[in-house]
Amino acid sequence: MIFQAIDIIRQELKNNSINAELGNITEIVNDPNNNGVNGEVIISLINIEENRISRDPNNFIRKDSGIVLKNPAIHLNLTLLFTSVRPTGGYGLSLQDLQNVIGVFQKKFAFDHSNTPSLDPNIEKLILDMDSLTLQQLHEIWSVLGGRYFPSVVYRMRMVTIDYVSETPGSVIQEIQANYFNIEQP
Repeated sequence: MIFQAIDIIRQELKNNSINAELGNITEIVNDPNNNGVNGEVIISLINIEENRISRDPNNFIRKDSGIVLKNPAIHLNLTLLFTSVRPTGGYGLSLQDLQNVIGVFQKKFAFDHSNTPSLDPNIEKLILDMDSLTLQQLHEIWSVLGGRYFPSVVYRMRMVTIDYVSETPGSVIQEIQANYFNIEQP
């Protein structure tokens, strides 16, 4: 679901006339030939975190007349870095690219099946929130990426769910026994 979720964002940007591609920004900015990538917005996944608050405590589901054992679904928040890669002298165009990306997500920050028909059927909803970073955080991100700074913006994508159901049958509780005893008081 991670690829499908990020790819739907790429498609949405392309539908809004923004040339966007998925890629590892570290490899692109450190490639002396720039790998032929210029004039594009590169979408890079820079962090995955689990949203434990949304975790369902049940480890089973009812199926037909029985029960199937299942681990709880994992709900993820993905941190996406949108970087504008322009040839030398394209700084103004890079800023325009970022403005366009921000504009797309300002108009449409929630993606569901009613407003995004091409959304994968296993994804119920995606919500994008801009993540405002301090200069220190921005410095740390680009230091970890090992590259020089390019104009970029960070968004957190919520509600990516990974949920696989195994076919391991569980047993149904058919009887409950309770042993009560009396305590006699003197």
